Amino acid sequence: MTARHDRPLTDTTWARIATRLIAPLGDVEACRWIALRHAHDHIHLVVTLTRQDGRIPEMHGNWYRMRDTCDRIEAELGVAYTRSQ
Repeated sequence: MTARHDRPLTDTTWARIATRLIAPLGDVEACRWIALRHAHDHIHLVVTLTRQDGRIPEMHGNWYRMRDTCDRIEAELGVAYTRSQ
């Protein structure tokens, strides 16, 4: 999510970003996930498609919601805007 000229983000910051995208704080029944960081400028997310309470998460329009969340996070952190033009 960051460009090569952006400052490196800490593991804690990446964890907060992943949480905002996947499992809002306080939702103990959210889908389980892991974040894999193998470079300084991005993470990969692996997410189960079943919540802990057995329900299937709402996926309709998910890409757009996540993209909007990424836009807000990039603005808040002051890092390069990564949306494809």
